[in-house]
Amino acid sequence: MLSIALSGCPIWSDADDDEGPGCYDGCCDDGCQNNYCTSPSQCSGFDEVCGYDNQCHYGSCYDYGCVDGFVCDDTYTCVPEPGQGGGGFGGEGAGGSGPAAVYCGNPDDCGPTQFCAPDGTCHDGDCSIEGCIYGFYCDTLAETPYCARSNPFGCGSDDDCGIDTADRCVNGVCTAPSDQCFDQTQCAGGSVCANGKCTPSCDGGAACPSDYTCEATVSLCSVPAAPCTITNDCGGADRVCVDGACVQRSVDGICNSGSAWVDNGCIPDQAAIFVCAIDGMQDVCSSGSICLHHSCYISCDAPNETACDGLPAFDVCKTVTTPSGDHAVCGSDSNLGDQCDPTNNVECGDGLICVDGYCK
Repeated sequence: MLSIALSGCPIWSDADDDEGPGCYDGCCDDGCQNNYCTSPSQCSGFDEVCGYDNQCHYGSCYDYGCVDGFVCDDTYTCVPEPGQGGGGFGGEGAGGSGPAAVYCGNPDDCGPTQFCAPDGTCHDGDCSIEGCIYGFYCDTLAETPYCARSNPFGCGSDDDCGIDTADRCVNGVCTAPSDQCFDQTQCAGGSVCANGKCTPSCDGGAACPSDYTCEATVSLCSVPAAPCTITNDCGGADRVCVDGACVQRSVDGICNSGSAWVDNGCIPDQAAIFVCAIDGMQDVCSSGSICLHHSCYISCDAPNETACDGLPAFDVCKTVTTPSGDHAVCGSDSNLGDQCDPTNNVECGDGLICVDGYCK
């Protein structure tokens, strides 16, 4: 009965002879909430959607996705996905014809004689007539028109930023070391700074975002739950491949709070939270604090050597080196390490990751 209560009741009846009509395995229409659905039409209430979990929800597919065989369109309505009947979009499925749709989130997902069209599938030919998927534009000045990034600094992975640079792809933008994170104090709660990017931590058994699993050796949520090379590997219109992981597809660049748009997918926000600008000075920080790497830290430089003593989370006076010099500030045994600093081009050895200043 617990599983039935959690998943809702199916709309069909598979009742035993001693069960009443509308009952299934002891669950009846009048005795439980019957939210099971297999298509959008079965959710008849106002502003309801048949979500990816085969349940009717109040809201839109922006929040709950779509049941298998449907995709969330630009109006946040579940419509048949490419290849599902009628010859629409991909043109394959019941009543359709032609090849199956090949899904894409960026031009690299398609073949050399194809382009990633606005409907999120690869089309033959060039983009001069149909245009390109969100985040890209059709460069018609090229000898053969192709889809180029709308942001010239845009990227899908670190490799897109070049191999001879310390820039990293942060939230889909090639970011200089000075604008990368260097410590967990610059990241949202539950994340640490790993190689210049805020990354969810699984330390202490903390749960990872649904699209990633825990790399136990470094306690980072960095292992793709569904690995991929191109978007079509992800097996449906609602997923795209971003930097080797199948993630939720974004609609028109929109992602939930705490997530960021990258190549038409939504990934955990990687950007550092900056609050000040003048390194080595108080700047906008509170009295007794100093701005280092765009963040405020309590100073324990002389004559304030005991400033950390009453701080339960940051009770260790640590020396931090920035372009403005050496500074003593309050930290802990798990942050403000001195073994590496991506923002200052101090890297770890091969096979190691810089996490909050420690090589792991």
